[in-house]
Amino acid sequence: MEKKKIIFVLPMLNGGGAERVAVNYMRQLDLIKYELYVIVFQESNEILDLLPKCELINLNTKSTKNSLFELIKAIKSITPDIVYTTHSRVATLLMLVKPFVKNFYHIARMQNTPTLEKKYNNYGVIHRILYSLGFKSADIVVAQTQEMKDDAIKVFRLDENKIKVMNNPLDKIYINESIFNCTNPFEKNKISAVVSGRLKKEKAFDLVLKSMTTILKYHPNFMLHILGYNEGERDNLIQLAEDLNIKNNVTFHDYISNPYSYYVNCDLFILSSYKEGFPNVMLENYYLNTPIVATKCVPIVEQLIINNQNGYVCEVGDLECLTQSILNCIKNIKRTSVSNKEYSGSNLEELISKV
Repeated sequence: MEKKKIIFVLPMLNGGGAERVAVNYMRQLDLIKYELYVIVFQESNEILDLLPKCELINLNTKSTKNSLFELIKAIKSITPDIVYTTHSRVATLLMLVKPFVKNFYHIARMQNTPTLEKKYNNYGVIHRILYSLGFKSADIVVAQTQEMKDDAIKVFRLDENKIKVMNNPLDKIYINESIFNCTNPFEKNKISAVVSGRLKKEKAFDLVLKSMTTILKYHPNFMLHILGYNEGERDNLIQLAEDLNIKNNVTFHDYISNPYSYYVNCDLFILSSYKEGFPNVMLENYYLNTPIVATKCVPIVEQLIINNQNGYVCEVGDLECLTQSILNCIKNIKRTSVSNKEYSGSNLEELISKV
């Protein structure tokens, strides 16, 4: 049986949510049926070890806008059956590739809800038009939630029949392997809270730091661990911790290759974001029965987190609500009392087997 050739096009192999989802999808695929290729625009090895058997091609173009001609050459040489993209800008790039490379099926995953990207000025009108054209040129568009699909139809004017709702996958086997015999990284007799994600404004880690001025009055042993690499906010957050006189209760860990040792051992996980497409880190902590405090940044939060049962939900950007939710979680919910329902994510093979 001839294998189907599938290319995953990613800007880089960093530890971001979109990249992790792509890798999780790759790991689902039967390598007897599929021949995998990964094309990146620049070197980054944070999740390189997670890749299944594949051919990795680094175009070394550094950015999406510089990658058109090299990408055309690479895709032509492979002659794929399917090309998968997971960023709006890369979907638009594939629109420009298509006239030069025929007969491949483009699956374009949306990484966020268009209305939220517009609200938080992620890009302007010109980019919104280009991204709309990019998704329209794809053979199928993957939305992470029904709400994202509805929003894409409204904002990008996409044909609803070409949009497939696929909740993010969860690699339970890898998570279980990662926590097997792992060492507890936290100090004893401390209340250890974790936030995880790229250090940028939309994650609202500053609100968590501000909440600590109140939390520490009741729990002087409260410690916040921030996991994630810098995207412009690290220095601001460090300065804020100093200004609030809480720096001794905050640890910046940068990118952690095995965050699951932190997730499975912490007392609570905090998702403070203003917006999310589909929060992978919350799903992973949900799977590990970690007590969770989360903002209503995406509808899945309220579907999974039940107040006073497995965590607390609060309004986006509401410091008072976030603070009280953290205090309630510390007081009322212990990890040993949490037993979450099974989460069933999507499987890419179910989609591509029909191509």
